[in-house]
Amino acid sequence: MFSSIRVSVLALFLTLLAGCATAPAPTTEWQSHRDALVSVDSYTARGKVAFIAPSTRFSANLYWRYSPAQSQLRLTNFLGTTLLSLTMNEQGAVLIDDQGDRYQDTDPARLVAYLTGAHLPIDALAPWLIGLPRAQDSFSLGSDNRVATLNGAQGWDIDYQDYSADTQPALPTRITLTRDQQTVKLMISDWTLDND
Repeated sequence: MFSSIRVSVLALFLTLLAGCATAPAPTTEWQSHRDALVSVDSYTARGKVAFIAPSTRFSANLYWRYSPAQSQLRLTNFLGTTLLSLTMNEQGAVLIDDQGDRYQDTDPARLVAYLTGAHLPIDALAPWLIGLPRAQDSFSLGSDNRVATLNGAQGWDIDYQDYSADTQPALPTRITLTRDQQTVKLMISDWTLDND
């Protein structure tokens, strides 16, 4: 499915990723920041993702829409063509690939891995993407009193490199996730919060 995405596109994306920076978010107090993150009911994140593993490499535009009832992950190439669209709710997940073929599974991560070779922590993305540890995660704070590193229960190590001052609460703009020989780099360029 991802044969049309070449290493040169990945190299260009990584170069752009390294060169992008936003105004740093001001220092906060961890407990109040955590409480603000917990109060985020639903949100949309747009940006870029690069997945690097020994047997799979690709980069794509990222659209992630989270709400308690239903979430959606959509990856598109640089031309805007949908590579995959994954919709998740309590009943399971439906994935539509770049050929329009439809797949279903109770486990969205297994579905994505089967079709792309990318093993992604789909079930933990909702809190991790906004910089919110789960109860089973260990983490450390940076000098700004936001999560700087997180060790997830699924074996993922997460490094939060930047937070945006344009959102309230401040949300991550550059995140690197690693597990075994897999690396996932995320650059979030646009956040939309839909708090109740």
